[in-house]
Amino acid sequence: MRSIVVNAMLAAVKILTGILGSSYALIADGIESINDIVASSVVLVSLKVSSKPPDEDHPYGHGKAEQLGALFSSLSLLAAGATIAYQSIGNLIERHTSPAWFTLPVLAVVIVTKELLSRYALKKSAETTSSALKSDAWHHRTDALTSAAAFLGILISLIGGKGYDKADDVAALIGCFIIGFNGFALFRSALHENMDGAPSADLLSRARTAAEAVEHVRFVEKLRMKKSGLGYFMDLHVQVEGAMSVEDGHRVAHAVKDAIMTAIPTVHDVVTHIEPHADKRDAVSP
Repeated sequence: MRSIVVNAMLAAVKILTGILGSSYALIADGIESINDIVASSVVLVSLKVSSKPPDEDHPYGHGKAEQLGALFSSLSLLAAGATIAYQSIGNLIERHTSPAWFTLPVLAVVIVTKELLSRYALKKSAETTSSALKSDAWHHRTDALTSAAAFLGILISLIGGKGYDKADDVAALIGCFIIGFNGFALFRSALHENMDGAPSADLLSRARTAAEAVEHVRFVEKLRMKKSGLGYFMDLHVQVEGAMSVEDGHRVAHAVKDAIMTAIPTVHDVVTHIEPHADKRDAVSP
């Protein structure tokens, strides 16, 4: 909620200063901040929905809302970049009035503020494994980068004088490429999670190691994981001695589940399938 309020204030200041100071780079930056407001609002709603407990209609919970929020956030970032690029190219062809000097201190404040917001959101996304928060953090950082590009463009325009008066539009266009690059990277990540893509190899390795450390587990044959909301659901096949009773096998399955959820607290549930180990020495003698 704080980031939404801050973005609203920054958007108003940037657009007003851009109009008064004849800087489309600053106006474009303000438009990007409005996009940030929408994205942050969607992220906030998606996180609230994803935290709702499972119910009869959603036995696996509402975690997918978080991934959908991340997907929307990435698409809105790409849309903002395309809009600003279109306007910047038009300004390069048709006009330019040199921007005013007072746009520079405004941009300096914006750069610092947005970078601080980005670092805070990235910290929270790392703590919660939230893709939506990560997308929101990159919205802030992208805003800081485009503001930095605008600052440089306006500075060149003011120092260079005539012949350099379109430098801030060039800067706005450069900012669009930054927005597009980050937007595409976030879109790929969000789409991967929405398609139940596999998590990192390191996370899978940690789960496998935890399962293999359980007593009586001879081999982990299969292991699958998918992200839902701020956590993971997984299923795996573990092999035990073929002569083991159903009761003992059931006990091992629960021990595997407990071991994985202890090693990786973000795992919400584990389904363990028990199979006989393919070793003739385990066979029961007739």
